[in-house]
Amino acid sequence: MRKRLTTGLLAGLMVMVGLGVTTMRTQAADTEPTAAAAPLTTAPNGLDQLGKLFTLPGTFADGVANSASIQTVTNPSSPNTEAIQINNAKRQLGGTWSSDTNRINLNQDTTLSMWLYFGESKSKAGDGLAFVMQNDPNGTAAAASFTNQNIIGETMGVWGVDDDKSRTDPAAIAATGIQNSWALEFDTYSNTSSSYSDAGSGSAFDVGIKGQHMATGYPGSADTYLNKKVTQLFWADRYLFTQAHTNPVPSLSLTDATWHHLVLKWHASTKTMTYTLNDVNPDGTANANPITQTEVIDTSQFHSNDGLVRWGFVGTNGSNAGNSLVVFESISHLKIDVDANVKVCDKSKNREVTTGTKVKAKDELEYTYQVNYLDGQIDWDRLTAKLDLPKAVTFSEASIKYADGKSQLLKAPEAGAESIEYSIGYPLFATNPTATITLIGKADDVKINTQTTATDAIFGNEKFEAKTTAPDYLITVDQPITLYIPKTDLTVEKGKDVQINGLVFGEDSEQLTNSWITVYTKLNGTDLEPFKMSDDDESGVLKFKVLADQLKVGDNTLEVYVMDEDENISDTTTVKIHVTSGSLGFKTVASTSKFMPITLDGKAQTAQRGDDWALVVSDERGKDSSWQLQASAGDFMNEDGRKLPGQIIFKNGDQSTVINGSGTVIDSHKSTSDTDEYDVMGNWTKDNGFVFETNAAATPGAYSGKITWTLSNAPS
Repeated sequence: MRKRLTTGLLAGLMVMVGLGVTTMRTQAADTEPTAAAAPLTTAPNGLDQLGKLFTLPGTFADGVANSASIQTVTNPSSPNTEAIQINNAKRQLGGTWSSDTNRINLNQDTTLSMWLYFGESKSKAGDGLAFVMQNDPNGTAAAASFTNQNIIGETMGVWGVDDDKSRTDPAAIAATGIQNSWALEFDTYSNTSSSYSDAGSGSAFDVGIKGQHMATGYPGSADTYLNKKVTQLFWADRYLFTQAHTNPVPSLSLTDATWHHLVLKWHASTKTMTYTLNDVNPDGTANANPITQTEVIDTSQFHSNDGLVRWGFVGTNGSNAGNSLVVFESISHLKIDVDANVKVCDKSKNREVTTGTKVKAKDELEYTYQVNYLDGQIDWDRLTAKLDLPKAVTFSEASIKYADGKSQLLKAPEAGAESIEYSIGYPLFATNPTATITLIGKADDVKINTQTTATDAIFGNEKFEAKTTAPDYLITVDQPITLYIPKTDLTVEKGKDVQINGLVFGEDSEQLTNSWITVYTKLNGTDLEPFKMSDDDESGVLKFKVLADQLKVGDNTLEVYVMDEDENISDTTTVKIHVTSGSLGFKTVASTSKFMPITLDGKAQTAQRGDDWALVVSDERGKDSSWQLQASAGDFMNEDGRKLPGQIIFKNGDQSTVINGSGTVIDSHKSTSDTDEYDVMGNWTKDNGFVFETNAAATPGAYSGKITWTLSNAPS
């Protein structure tokens, strides 16, 4: 508020003078249409996405409208920067508060830096700005509480409201300020009017302070406000309040149409706040004469159980149309949790390439970079990818794919380029957390083995970044290597190993060190264990055996190729191995077998087999060979030549077949291996297989007969 110079009976006249001055100010403000926009054209670099970090209430708790707004900085040297304009016209209250996730934790060190703009004219200055930390019950609607929404500029929207000339209790004034708070004020209009007529008009807080100044205090504490009685002849006593400023710095020049740098450092262990003004000039150069104060803060004033306090800026304009803005440069507890990784794949070999491995010249390569947004308070936007490129690799394709399905085609790097930079077209955030950049190319046809070197990739914007490093691997020369096996059609008896002999040599018949060569074989479609050639053999001489138990009866296919230490690979040579078949026959046949004795009683009876029966078939003709077994039998006779009335019966489940002189098929089988043994009687029970049935005419005695087994090569 402007000081009104009046004494005694001239008070009424001076009110008229005051109105005249107010009108003049209005006219002056109206003639400056560019004042609000001008600071945006010179604003320094800072954060954007302020709407995610700060809350700008539509109205404050007492219903006063909030004049603050988020503005886009138009200075081309400060791209992607936003400012919060607190005030820009008369009779305004403006403010912004940190969101819940952006609160300060008093249990942790915190550093905040910002740029403040206080206006263009000292004579037309608004009332200023205040940085505040608070735990007011009104939260993001906290501000000084005005009667009838009558904004009193000296409060800066933070301090108590001195609008009652009869009020004497400092606690009553404190109750109208922001509660549970600490404030650092930048007062651009010194309120030093303390006459009788000024009582109750909020114009005396700065008595004793010279000019524009900064100071601190606790807006919700009664100790901040000092009661003063003023008297006037013939009139009742009146009361006003002055403010107890902590660490005041007077005679500042704040409304100088320039931006002022402010750094606040909270030290949790000592509970001190160090604040520094004007340490850096707007052009980025250091200021040799900054203003620095360190102050112990009584954290009990916040009444915070968890140590979290909201912070922000509040400011007012009284009868002047001051222009005040804030650009937030950095917030130490503002985190974006991000990372990046890279994977290189040799597509020709279908394997991952890691540090120290080898890649053959002309192999197809794929570099896959994945950038990940893990967590954060704001989006990770305006990203660039700065990729160092490997030596001796030429890329032909480049693209980006995003987690939400979007994609971009990119221009592939030029051949021989050492690096490339891409713009990542979409921001990353919780529901679109990844961007995957893929580069596809080939290893160059190098003439000497070439190390690619490790290559860094940096992803980020001017505020946050993630880094990863691609592997360093060796690209080896593509040098022809030849495998020669003279005999590629072999026949061997079953049960015999097969000896393979050959020669291996390099380009122009160059002989190679044997132990550099790895031999790869595949037998009948199954890979066998690779092995090194032996230095005990002559240079280039290949010798190895295929073991008998690895071969099957009949035709076998052996595929062989070799590879040297630099991954030069020969053509594949195919060797045909024919294993001659074995025989089909009986491995075990009991020379004599018995049926169990029976006691004749004039009735038909059945004799079971004894335990001396045995019949095992051996088939060495190879897997899937098949056979049939027939049985035939003649009469059973005693030593006197008497025939035993009866017959041999073959029981198979519910079926019974008489075994007589003509052959009867009793079994068949398909071999399951090249050496197959089959126990014909292995599954017979006492009620299955062979039994002997006698009739009632049988006479006692010992009888014998012959069973003939016939094994034939026939379908099972």
